[in-house]
Amino acid sequence: MNKFMSVLETKLLPIGAKLAENKYLKAINKGFMIILPLTIFGSIFTLITSFPITSWTTWLANSGLSPWLSLPSKLTIDLIALYTVVAIGYSFTKDQGYDGFAGGLTSLVSFMIVTPLAQIVTNEDKIVTAISMDWLGAKGLFVAMIVSIVASSLFILFTKKGWVIKMPEGVPPMVSKSFSSLIPIVVIGTIFLLVAYLFSLTSFGSFHSLIYIVIATPLQAVGGSFWGMIIFTICLHLLWFFGIHGGNVVNSIANPLLLPLALENLANFQAGVAPTHIYSTAFKNTYNFGGAGMTISLCVLMIFFARSQRYKTLGKLAFPANLFYINEPIVFGTPLVLNTTMIIPFVMAPLIVSILAYGLTAIGILPVLIGYQIPWTMPPVISGFIQGGWQVALFQVFSIFLTFAIYLPFFRIIDKQATLEESEIASNKDLSIE
Repeated sequence: MNKFMSVLETKLLPIGAKLAENKYLKAINKGFMIILPLTIFGSIFTLITSFPITSWTTWLANSGLSPWLSLPSKLTIDLIALYTVVAIGYSFTKDQGYDGFAGGLTSLVSFMIVTPLAQIVTNEDKIVTAISMDWLGAKGLFVAMIVSIVASSLFILFTKKGWVIKMPEGVPPMVSKSFSSLIPIVVIGTIFLLVAYLFSLTSFGSFHSLIYIVIATPLQAVGGSFWGMIIFTICLHLLWFFGIHGGNVVNSIANPLLLPLALENLANFQAGVAPTHIYSTAFKNTYNFGGAGMTISLCVLMIFFARSQRYKTLGKLAFPANLFYINEPIVFGTPLVLNTTMIIPFVMAPLIVSILAYGLTAIGILPVLIGYQIPWTMPPVISGFIQGGWQVALFQVFSIFLTFAIYLPFFRIIDKQATLEESEIASNKDLSIE
């Protein structure tokens, strides 16, 4: 065990620390956080228009409200790549100390240039040129991430080199800033125009097609697989054990792979097609509730079964936050960091629940989750009902009892130690009084 821990400490921790500080991954995650309100907004209206009550959906259709209530989703979820490319370009450029708006604008125009146009023949036999919506939604997310990082990096490079138009003193700041970004945008836009033209000559037809076929699909297949779920879950909790925020590190890699899968599920659901991707961000957030380690069960144990005042008090204080997936109080208050007694349940509780949920979904007992973009702090049972109905909500309740049983024998050990320490302190106090 000690040898295993030593290997993890020397090999895994440096990698985790580097990933957590990687400027590109940080920008991508910040970008996703920026657009979160938009995805939640779209998901809320998808839920309203698709609520599983036939009389409700029939009334919406007959009243003529359904097309209007569908607009927020069509203009947010279905255009997610557009918002993402701006948000990541903005975040990366601003974090590096440059004009974030100009970086986001450069990223957007670069993305639009490499997005192929479609020729549509109307009923009047007119040919209309349009931008395909296929690449503006979840399918275009990988290109959005790549283009935003490359375009904003080039913008920063050109600005550093001084390849900008400098206006004389006295010119209003907004005018000066506008002209300073002119040369970088023209040059970067031309570079991506060349990229778009070259890929149009290949069998792929576009940069989007290449990335989706060669990179995005294989990566998502691995990340969204059963083994991807196992690896992400174990790594996240091992990093937490060593005091590194596992969510920040692992999610920076996992979310770019899993979020498009959740959005594809949502798009399928909107189109009346059954969602197909079992493991996605929706799966991760719905089944691994209560924060890292699913410590909501540990809080319940502390409140009702702890003999030591230390853990009984900690459980009461930590439970309200834990209910909303905020579990730093329990992680650092127990502590679970570097606690060799608690590492087994801390890793095994979410892992066993994930394996069970995946297996039950694969055989059809649990539904594939819809992929609504609800706040990650949504309490269990409510989140389960929204994402998959009563079956998922019931499984979440079952998961609380299951993880409760996993934590129980290990918690008794640390609770007994804490009780002995409290008794010893009380005895020393009595002796000092005498």
